[in-house]
Amino acid sequence: MRIPLHKLMLVAVLMLSGLPVAGSLAYAQTPGNITVQSSGITYYAQAGDTLMTIAQRLATKSSNWVTLGKINQINKDISIPIGTAIFIPAELLDDVASEATVIARNGVITATSADGNPFSLDIGSKITEGMKIDTGINSFLTLSLADASRISLPSNSSVLMAKLRKSLYTHSPRTELKLLRGRVVSRVSPLNVNRGLFEVQTPLSVAGVRGTHFRVSLNNQKVTTEVLDGEVAVGTPRTPETLLPTAKGNLITSETIGPAIDLLPAPQFSGTPYRQGAAAKFAITPISGARAYHVQIAQDAEMLHMLAEENSNGNEVVINNIQEGEYFIRIAAIDKSGLEGMPRILAANIRNRNEAAPAQAAPSVINGSPKELALRWPGSAGQKYNVQLARDPEFSWLLFTNSVAGNEIRLPRPSFGTYFARVQSINADGSTNPFSFAQTLIVTDQWIINDGHPLHPKEVSRNTIR
Repeated sequence: MRIPLHKLMLVAVLMLSGLPVAGSLAYAQTPGNITVQSSGITYYAQAGDTLMTIAQRLATKSSNWVTLGKINQINKDISIPIGTAIFIPAELLDDVASEATVIARNGVITATSADGNPFSLDIGSKITEGMKIDTGINSFLTLSLADASRISLPSNSSVLMAKLRKSLYTHSPRTELKLLRGRVVSRVSPLNVNRGLFEVQTPLSVAGVRGTHFRVSLNNQKVTTEVLDGEVAVGTPRTPETLLPTAKGNLITSETIGPAIDLLPAPQFSGTPYRQGAAAKFAITPISGARAYHVQIAQDAEMLHMLAEENSNGNEVVINNIQEGEYFIRIAAIDKSGLEGMPRILAANIRNRNEAAPAQAAPSVINGSPKELALRWPGSAGQKYNVQLARDPEFSWLLFTNSVAGNEIRLPRPSFGTYFARVQSINADGSTNPFSFAQTLIVTDQWIINDGHPLHPKEVSRNTIR
């Protein structure tokens, strides 16, 4: 049907004025029809329609007619001309049941349905409203929502799917999770346009988002929230919401919201991860302000298919029962308040390490002048190396770490005491080889020597020198 020019001009004027325009082309729409946009629907009035009858039929409850009137600039609940376009935003539309899908799982996962019956979860299983899910030790679960948002439960966690719905017509998600124990990691698709809802609730707090990547933990009546991307509005029943931006976190105790705290930056490995016995070992370069480190192992770069995780208060994290192979590793530092920092994901080829014969020889003292310590090791002038000096043979108390070109380094002379030095070579692609054994150094007021016997890791574990 051809639209007359004067009709098109009228539509343009209405658009510029901010008034609804669909009614201007009412003859192009059948009364009673509904068109769907991402942010809501447009309903075309039928004979006898009023705002109240439309609200009762399409906008959850009849009292919403006042809101519809303001949105559509209709002041009275009177009969509406046939074909008038009435816009109804997604948040006013009624709910229908939705579901999530299990896309990754590992370990012991237990679930109960809304009526209390046990439920087995496998890849492809559907999660519905009211279901309670628990993960065991070294057990992991990842769910995908209808809008591609993802919910991950790490080890020793429990959640209740308090609300799992979507709006009529627009299918805007309306999701509420109740964290009962442990942690939940959410990667939420943008909800600003479709007016969706996503909340993580705990006994102390509510974290609401419009599209972001964030973590919420509940432990001993303390809630931590950490924002990895986007913004999270965090509130309690007694206090107003506070907005946390990217790389910020906070703590909530006794229904009191703590201030926004900078999350620690993502750490780096200080050496190549390797396997010793049945355990994988990860050495991490210390970060100022960190009291612990968190390492997770997965089969994929998105960290969906999780295999294991572990925390350590030292700079080395050990995870048992890991086979040789290609993995993806996520590492993060934990600050003194318990907030976990920004993560780093790295690919790693974890292989058995021959501790009896490391490729790199340990450094030795070549000079101990009053002002400096000089170390040298077998190697070439064009090769790059990482060098570390520590107070302990586990290298958890680092005094110096640096990269140099060539097989020699000069450092400021340390004070009286026993120290440990080690070195590793750096490949042309930036990857690193295993560290040498730890060389013991003795510093006195007159001289600096090494004992000529680098410590084998087994000796370190048997007899740690402090």
